[in-house]
Amino acid sequence: MKLSRESEEFIANVRMYLMTSGKNEREIDEVAEELEDHLAELEHRGESVDRITGGSPKEYFASLEQEMDNDYAGWLKYVPAFLLAFAAFAAMGPAIRGMFSLNLLQLIGYPLVAVIVAVLYRNMFRKMAAGQWSNRKLFLAGGGLSMLSVFLFVGVLLASSLIMDPFYTAGRTGNLAVIVLSVVAFAAAAMMTGSWLLITIAVALFLPEWLILSMPFQEEAKMVASAFIPFIAVALVIAAHLFYERRKIDRA
Repeated sequence: MKLSRESEEFIANVRMYLMTSGKNEREIDEVAEELEDHLAELEHRGESVDRITGGSPKEYFASLEQEMDNDYAGWLKYVPAFLLAFAAFAAMGPAIRGMFSLNLLQLIGYPLVAVIVAVLYRNMFRKMAAGQWSNRKLFLAGGGLSMLSVFLFVGVLLASSLIMDPFYTAGRTGNLAVIVLSVVAFAAAAMMTGSWLLITIAVALFLPEWLILSMPFQEEAKMVASAFIPFIAVALVIAAHLFYERRKIDRA
């Protein structure tokens, strides 16, 4: 029996909530299969997901989370992908501008920003799953958080350039090498996670900047354009991806 849109969306939200809670993937699949069978029976009797949640999805998700064991070790396989993507995002922008350098503040600040961004995204996905957000709210939250993430990385870069001298400054060859290594890192991270979203975000962030810097505009115009256009592009990509995933559920 084909489930209703509401039930399909509910199962997808359960998966997302449990994944962001660090639960075992195999157990999540088992829970989803049991829910699918249960919901099929309920719909056959003319009932809805409210029969399971009691009208409070948030409380139901929390109860599921408490009943299942954490599997943080199983999620460690994603750490290398996260580190590669983080390093590539931090390095490619300055390298495209021919200004790649390293100082102590960057080595401390970038990992701190990466942790903050990871926590913010985790919380957003959990709230989205439990709160059954509308497409508009999903678009605003996803786009806003993606822009905040980029601003935090840029903030570390600007602060470090004003406060501390670099211990390494790349030349033309060094910047080109950093760009190539960043592209390889993005591709490797995408293959590790099984998702090409990282590459899409990287293209949205860095391709506009490269094109802007290559155009015969005044330096002031380039600075203004490269300060806003890439961030807007990333926000649109993130929001479009979340919207697409929601539409897939709606069409199921």
